[in-house]
Amino acid sequence: MLEEDAYISRALDLARKGTGRTFPNPLVGAVIVSDGRIAGEGYHARAGGPHAEVEAIISAGEKTAGSTLYLNLEPCCHYGKTPPCTDAILDAGIAKIVCSIYDPDQRVRGKGIETLRKNGITVEMGARAEEALELNLPYIHKAITGNPFIVLKLALSLDGRLTVPGSRYLSSERSRSEVHRLRSVMEAVATGTGTFDEDDPIFDRRMFDESLPAPDRILFDSRLSFPTGHRWTDTPDRLTVFCLAGADKNKRSELSRMGVEVVELPGKNGRIDLGAWIDHISSKPVTSVLVEGGGKIATSMMREGIVDRLILFHAPLLSGDGGVKWYQESGPPGWFRRGDLKLTRVEKIDDDIMAVYDRKELGRYLEFVKGTE
Repeated sequence: MLEEDAYISRALDLARKGTGRTFPNPLVGAVIVSDGRIAGEGYHARAGGPHAEVEAIISAGEKTAGSTLYLNLEPCCHYGKTPPCTDAILDAGIAKIVCSIYDPDQRVRGKGIETLRKNGITVEMGARAEEALELNLPYIHKAITGNPFIVLKLALSLDGRLTVPGSRYLSSERSRSEVHRLRSVMEAVATGTGTFDEDDPIFDRRMFDESLPAPDRILFDSRLSFPTGHRWTDTPDRLTVFCLAGADKNKRSELSRMGVEVVELPGKNGRIDLGAWIDHISSKPVTSVLVEGGGKIATSMMREGIVDRLILFHAPLLSGDGGVKWYQESGPPGWFRRGDLKLTRVEKIDDDIMAVYDRKELGRYLEFVKGTE
């Protein structure tokens, strides 16, 4: 029905209002409809705060009895920082739920919907499922695999170079604004010392929303050369520096006193072992990492096969031999074959082209969260 589609669309729009503030929790919006009209709305605004369902129920007041609740994600049925939303829904007397997808969190995974159905509530699943999946893809990926969602972003010339002599930026201002939007939906941003030394990046989200805090910052710094007086240490934003074992212990102690987390990892071919890095961050509640680096880190990420999504911004420029190659090995990585990456989105941004490629494994997620796998 067109009306139901409009209500679930509104729930998705509400969910997006929490962008950049709910990590590691998902983005959720809720709409309560009574007698054919919206009676209440809510969204999850911050981690640890009230869930969308509770906000909508409070907003609707006495109109919840016999109403329909529209959601983009299955209600939780467990105690965390807040009580189960299923309890609040049952207490409110809601008669029907229209929901996009199941929550793949092992504490939920259909149990929330099962609880509601056992208590006489009609539940319909699958509304705007693809859109709901994309909205919370990092959260869903983490819940299914246990690993953070890794996105590699690169801006390239038409001849596949990262730099063009005489140009600081390859992509347009609108493309750079899109990168800030990407940072808002990713929990952390990672780079290597090459990009750090060359560009001295800020890595914030100001071009998307000035009020958002910066993402957590990750720096791959084998020799621990990070300057203790850098501006990244003057903010409350989280900074983690990964280095090789045996790096300067005095520097490590000094950075630790400044609130910087320094993590020693084993090496591989003289560089940080990215397999060990993935193992480390997978043990943390980190849902996603956007990698913004140069050719060395891009090559290492692709070689190790740990990139889940590759985003390329192609600018209408030619570099020639003066530009830096983004993939710096003589042959493709061993895991890479035709079909391993799927082109899932192409968008024109000014005169740039943004192309999004996903690992083929991500194609399974839609069936999983729709409960049909």
